[in-house]
Amino acid sequence: MSTSSRTWFYSKPEPRPYYIEERVNHTLWKHRVQGLFMSCTQAENPIRMEGTWKGMPVLFEWEPGSYFILRMGEENKQFIGVIRQILLGLKPAFAYQDVDGLYVVEWHTDQSEKRWKDIQGNPQYQGLRRLSKPQTA
Repeated sequence: MSTSSRTWFYSKPEPRPYYIEERVNHTLWKHRVQGLFMSCTQAENPIRMEGTWKGMPVLFEWEPGSYFILRMGEENKQFIGVIRQILLGLKPAFAYQDVDGLYVVEWHTDQSEKRWKDIQGNPQYQGLRRLSKPQTA
């Protein structure tokens, strides 16, 4: 089965954990991410998945067509680049460290400026930095 983020991020997947796992994992494997199997922990919006890659926790959260959040044990630019490729070149909006000590990167198709304003100055989000220019209307 050939799958891409078009079947689970850019369109709403069926709210069945197995189907979501199958599509996301095949997309990861197609992009040569080895040793990672993501398990679906929530099949309704926001969709959530978790796994372990090279001994480090990896968590995904997204609302189809709106945003994608990657949380991982440490910053890994190569893995972040693969996620960008998977999201068909969508540039990451910003990054920070959360209260659990995880490195977080967020991608947004819209509303990134609103989200930026919501989290800016909040002590739960340490080291907040923009990774792409803000969208202009």
